[in-house]
Amino acid sequence: FRFDQLKKLEKPSLATDVINDLIGQSDVRQRLADQHFVLDETKNTIIGVVSESYVTYQNVNFLKDIQSYLNQEQELFPGDGFEFREAYAVNTELTLRFCSHHHHGTVRGRGGSGEDKTIIGLEFANSMEGGKSLRVNYFLHRLVCSNGMMVPAAESINRINHSGKRETFEFRLKSRFDEVIRKIDHVKEMIYDLGDIRFDPTMFARNRGLAKRVFGVVPATKQLIAKQKGIDLQKSKHLNAEERKKAQIEIDSRILELIPDCFGGEDSAKVFQSNWRDSATAFDLVNVFTEYAKGAETSRERLEIEQKAGELAKYISDNKKKL
Repeated sequence: FRFDQLKKLEKPSLATDVINDLIGQSDVRQRLADQHFVLDETKNTIIGVVSESYVTYQNVNFLKDIQSYLNQEQELFPGDGFEFREAYAVNTELTLRFCSHHHHGTVRGRGGSGEDKTIIGLEFANSMEGGKSLRVNYFLHRLVCSNGMMVPAAESINRINHSGKRETFEFRLKSRFDEVIRKIDHVKEMIYDLGDIRFDPTMFARNRGLAKRVFGVVPATKQLIAKQKGIDLQKSKHLNAEERKKAQIEIDSRILELIPDCFGGEDSAKVFQSNWRDSATAFDLVNVFTEYAKGAETSRERLEIEQKAGELAKYISDNKKKL
């Protein structure tokens, strides 16, 4: 029974009644025979369903293991370790962020060149309710604006599923950790790529895949800006295919151009309204969203925006030749 359907039920406790009714049916009980419920015992509430082969990995063990790996890294490379930055807890999911001592990046323009320091770190996330695998990714913290974002490591190395043999789980986690560390130089290259690519709204609009990703960082970006600025998203509806494509690029270009104004804050204004910068970069655009994320109402919303911003940054870097 899909969660989005349950959310539409407005009568108090009706969603719970529906789920309890489904769970009580004989065929559902048979399907759940090899499953386990994850319980919040303080509230006597089901918060997840996992398979019989699920490897439980409590957050207290998660904390200890990550700290152990980071301490080992410090011993191997003195002065090159990671320090705790911040943590977020959303239900049973725990996200940990650590920063290294490395700074990267330079800003250039009419005012000359200067440091645009970005600290490269690591982000670890563990969920005890079965909804997600354990993840190891990169974390970037741009000092000039105190913005952070999660940049995904390669899918082949950044996930450890809560399944299989318990004795191999910690081995798999350590091997993934080592592999992510080994490829951290790729993130340094990404930062330079983002700083070299000029933010050109029209060029971004012509790349449909890129425009779609930009609009997807914050839900309903196009609709929010269009409503705020009085832009008609349907005006190309009755045009022929070629004219409609051209009109859509013009609309998307205009909306992309307005993103810093509509979603940016004080730090973004210093970049996009500065007379000392020749032009804003792709990194500046991404940081509009990471600055916006700091004002999110919940930790979940902030993490989601920072994650999508990181995915956007990686996509731009991976496609720099096309751009």
